[in-house]
Amino acid sequence: MRHPVRFLAALAVAVIVTPTLLSAQSEAEVDERQAFFDEIQAPNWLGTDIEHTPIKRQRGGSCWSFSTVAFLESEVLRTNEGVVAALDEAKQDLDLSEYYVVYWAYVEKAREYARRKGENARFTDGGLSHDVTWLVEEYGIVPESDFAVVEDYGAMRKDLNAVLKAHEESGDWTEDVVVAEIREVLDRHLAPPPETIAVAGKTMTPVEYATEYLGLDPAGYWEITSYTDIPFYGRGELDVPDNWWDYDGYFNLPLEDYMQTINRALDAGYPVVIDTDWGDKGASWNGAGIAVIHPDQLGEAAIDQDTRQADFAEGRTTDDHLVLAVDHRVVDGVDWYLIKNSHGTSSGRRGYVWIRGDWMAMRVLAYMVHPDALDPSVIDQFGGDR
Repeated sequence: MRHPVRFLAALAVAVIVTPTLLSAQSEAEVDERQAFFDEIQAPNWLGTDIEHTPIKRQRGGSCWSFSTVAFLESEVLRTNEGVVAALDEAKQDLDLSEYYVVYWAYVEKAREYARRKGENARFTDGGLSHDVTWLVEEYGIVPESDFAVVEDYGAMRKDLNAVLKAHEESGDWTEDVVVAEIREVLDRHLAPPPETIAVAGKTMTPVEYATEYLGLDPAGYWEITSYTDIPFYGRGELDVPDNWWDYDGYFNLPLEDYMQTINRALDAGYPVVIDTDWGDKGASWNGAGIAVIHPDQLGEAAIDQDTRQADFAEGRTTDDHLVLAVDHRVVDGVDWYLIKNSHGTSSGRRGYVWIRGDWMAMRVLAYMVHPDALDPSVIDQFGGDR
């Protein structure tokens, strides 16, 4: 027998009818909003059994890299006893370079842009978790200490856009030329990526460091969604702007299985990186550190597969931000999820956010997790293919 999803019965929440955009607010509106968050009974602890690295502060629209690199760091801490022992002995945290991934993302975005001759192509800050795992598979990764942190993200973006603008005006989309010019900009604002690094007295390539030393299998993770425009228990594309290379490998689950799967993973100690909306009235990521569905956005119908789909199709749910989920708790029958954000320790709750089950069901577009965390019956629905 299939049981109802817990948050539906516990919260009796309903469909979002109209979007509420957070524009300029009066003092009274600000006070009212703060009073709303003050009344929410969110968990007040930040402890978790899921090992994860310290909070960082991103620059530019690089949350996709910060969240997914943090996910990979947690995966190393979960699986690689040798690396954990070495870190403990050295009294160090695992600290991988997010901007090394950003560097190669811009290279590949430029390559794709040139191939499409600028038509139906995207060259923005944004990205998704599968970008990170693909780029780590192709280019490896390096410790933070072996690469650079961008000083002026805006200036870098301006210079990158100028390269593509010049090629748009000239009509010359020679791929190697475009990529070389983009790399020249990245080399100036970041650094040329190292071909080798020294780790534990050994010289290795970034790919060897990722796969042999850290023990990562970048291609081994599942990205899971829940929408009706992909057959359930099938794979397809999530049509969002940040899916710049039209990745079509999402595993699609019905909403009930979608929720049960993330709960099962977190309860079993697996980190989960999530792709979520940002700007609803019920979310205060950098303030109260809470994300819930606000009553003003509720109608009469309960949250279910159809209302989730309608909010996505009609633009009320958008892929704005990626973060790392590191805990799941049930408080008074309601699901809550502890989120490691990438806006520094002065944001939210010392850098963390609690999101409620209604938000997870309606506003989280997809998540990435190791397939070992899934119920075997779910994997069987996909033909047993991991």
